[in-house]
Amino acid sequence: MKSLPLIAMAGALVLPSALSAAAFEGKVTLTLTNKREEPQTVTLFMREGALKVDMATERGQVTSVMDFKNHQTTIIMHEQRMYMVQPIRQDAQQHVQENVNKDFPPDVHVTTEKDTILGYDCTKIIATGKDGVSEIWITDQLGQFMGLAPGGAFLGGRRQVPPQWETILKGKDFFPLRVIVRNKDKQVSRMDVTSVEKMHFADSDFTAPEGYQKLDIGSMFRGAFPGGAPGQTPPPNPN
Repeated sequence: MKSLPLIAMAGALVLPSALSAAAFEGKVTLTLTNKREEPQTVTLFMREGALKVDMATERGQVTSVMDFKNHQTTIIMHEQRMYMVQPIRQDAQQHVQENVNKDFPPDVHVTTEKDTILGYDCTKIIATGKDGVSEIWITDQLGQFMGLAPGGAFLGGRRQVPPQWETILKGKDFFPLRVIVRNKDKQVSRMDVTSVEKMHFADSDFTAPEGYQKLDIGSMFRGAFPGGAPGQTPPPNPN
């Protein structure tokens, strides 16, 4: 199973798409499959202004909470009973929001094929690009999809670029319930939503559990790099 470095996840930028007028509130469980790794189950807890993602990693269960109203991301490490908080860069959010295209690009074909998945009416769209050919079944009954690597997270020591199909749906009031990516007729990856439950959440459902220790990431980095983190501009010499 793929390990997700925790400090790297804390630096991820996320989109303000949770503030959609058609915001869905509830729990979505999905399975991610690719040709190199075992299938992974991811649970999304969604409500207006917030997204919580639960997944198992090699370091135990990890929860990532993106609070778009307060512009912060909280990474909760249950095995260690610890959590860390990082601000969401508002300038990056604004840049992404301004560059969101509400229309599908020319290389996306909206088909006439329909299907019902988990009780939701879906339409099949086909996107062709460098990732291959993506078959995406979308519904307009669950609000916007905020992505699995929002804003391009740094995962595994490299920048994790969202797949093409995520970029296509960015900023649009559609949610994918099934995605199949093929390259030269061979399946490369697949995402299947396995359950959708509408439910209401309290504010406490999107915070770290009581008794967990808060980590100061700034202090951690200052201790590891007394002269500043690699690539960081050193402070001016007071003399």
